[in-house]
Amino acid sequence: MTEAAEKQIRDLNSFWSDEAALRESVVEVEYQCKLEKTNALLSGVSGMLDVQSERYQTLLYNQKLLNLTTALFDAINTSENVDATRLQASVDLLRTEYTSDPLISAVTASIPSSVHCSSFTILRDRLMELDGECRKVALMTSEDCGIGSSILSRAMSALTLHDDTYDTAPEEGGSTTLYYLKKAEKEMKDNNLDSASRYLNQLVGKPRSIVMDWLKDARALLEMRQSASVLLNYAKSKNNS
Repeated sequence: MTEAAEKQIRDLNSFWSDEAALRESVVEVEYQCKLEKTNALLSGVSGMLDVQSERYQTLLYNQKLLNLTTALFDAINTSENVDATRLQASVDLLRTEYTSDPLISAVTASIPSSVHCSSFTILRDRLMELDGECRKVALMTSEDCGIGSSILSRAMSALTLHDDTYDTAPEEGGSTTLYYLKKAEKEMKDNNLDSASRYLNQLVGKPRSIVMDWLKDARALLEMRQSASVLLNYAKSKNNS
């Protein structure tokens, strides 16, 4: 092979070598461009997924809050026996799982650590039992009342035992005890615990001391109902926003 032929072969090999390198360079550039576009798309998708995930977690958070507050509201507003275990569990979950929420923390902090409430039915039945006791001391409305007031109270109790229409106000000369007892009992028949408590709170002397425990339990139930109502309305507002 002549020297000229060998030179042509070398030049040809060099040409094809440069062509191959150029092709590889073009392919590499195209690959990098596609890779950058793919990464940009993936980054956008990831961001969208993060947003959707955050929204989903918020929905779950709010729905669980609604479920808990509904269970609490139903448990405390039952007219029958209050399920103390269910009530306590609802309050404890709200305390432990929603510590970062200032409103929930404030409301649950106002609830005793050990939750116990008498049901409306129990309070209504207890008031009927206390009626007779209050009647027996109806005129003993001050600390200095003696045996005479006790005897007169028992006599009046016997005379008005079956009188469900007693409606003579104290300012009209009626008995403070009998008047407010009858008003309270009527409110309880109408399922109005708040008004019944207000009437019984007007009692004085011995009759008042008899109903003090009842008033304490009624206040506990009313406060618990109010807390449950605030929490439920708050949960509804978060789910509707």
